[in-house]
Amino acid sequence: MRYLKFVAPIALVVIIDLIFQFGAWEPIASPESHAGMSITKKRALADPEFQHIDFVSLGSSRPAYGVDHAAFAKAAAAHNFVYANLTVAGTHWMTIGVLVHWLAVHHPEIRGGVIALSVQDFLASGNGAYEIGIVYPFRELADIGSMARHVPFDWHDAATFGLYSGLFEYHEDVQDLLLHPQHRSDLLDYFRSLTPGRVLMENVDETADMCAAPINTLQDCSALSSRGSKDDPKILRQCEQLEATARNRFDLRPILDGQSSDERLQKTSDQIREQLRQISWPTPPVFVLMPMPSVWASDVVPQGTHAWALSVLQPLVAEGKIRVLDYTDMFGRDGGPECKAFFDLYHNNVTGRQRVMERLLPELEQQLFAAQNTSRPTQIAHAPQLSH
Repeated sequence: MRYLKFVAPIALVVIIDLIFQFGAWEPIASPESHAGMSITKKRALADPEFQHIDFVSLGSSRPAYGVDHAAFAKAAAAHNFVYANLTVAGTHWMTIGVLVHWLAVHHPEIRGGVIALSVQDFLASGNGAYEIGIVYPFRELADIGSMARHVPFDWHDAATFGLYSGLFEYHEDVQDLLLHPQHRSDLLDYFRSLTPGRVLMENVDETADMCAAPINTLQDCSALSSRGSKDDPKILRQCEQLEATARNRFDLRPILDGQSSDERLQKTSDQIREQLRQISWPTPPVFVLMPMPSVWASDVVPQGTHAWALSVLQPLVAEGKIRVLDYTDMFGRDGGPECKAFFDLYHNNVTGRQRVMERLLPELEQQLFAAQNTSRPTQIAHAPQLSH
């Protein structure tokens, strides 16, 4: 009995942790948290309207804003198909893998879909421990090993404890609820009022653009900072992020030319290809490389990043595993001011989205809806020549 006072608290913590792991917190999690964004999608997917799904889109905030999901859903419905938008801000390769696995279990009827990321996402298989929160509502115990490959467990980083512990994953959200109960109640009321169709088939619209202070180079960022605080503080913060990233810029072109190697990048490439090869949709996914402002390629990401991403994907295209649509530099290449197509240094506005969809919708018709059994291409569409 004397040991009971030591064992009982530990057992209680374990039981509470398991309760969190099996979803007990999901109904009251903040919809604005990383996990909450996914919970909103998961809740909508539980509606009878989406009991059967034919096509999905997976990806980060770039396609969340840059793909016209309402038009996608309308085009699918014209062929008697159901579409669901599962893009979530912050999505990286961990999220893609977990969602593909979850869909295979819960929606084995899926015919195909779109995966949309940027060339920058091919530089690492992990993008930070915050992504554990994004996948948590969808992850199964069998996913933990693959999740740890993207974000390894680290005793010195409490954020990684969420790989194994529901309490650690949700502890900040619990604290936020205790500090701001009324705000949480208002948030939950609003998000619960959203219809499943609105969550999974409608757009997030942003009509602003960057033409008042266009950013074409990092020098433009410096000029913007020197003008003071009258400009958009979000753009200023993003400029600071770009400048910090650019300080560690390196050159991938020797690796592409075979003159040198990088074990970490090769491991990342192998992992990405393995993930994409495991997708078993009847129609191979359409992989969209989303547009980026040209400042990224000219001044920020490693030289050769665009070519590196294409080199990772090309073997999969040749195998017929994916179809690639490369829209990375479509606004810079096609002429006209880029500032009209973006509302910040990451995301397309409505104008940019419309231009993306002018290209994407015909591809969806051909590759997903109208020609399920057509022969698969062996080249990347709209890809530039690899320059070194």
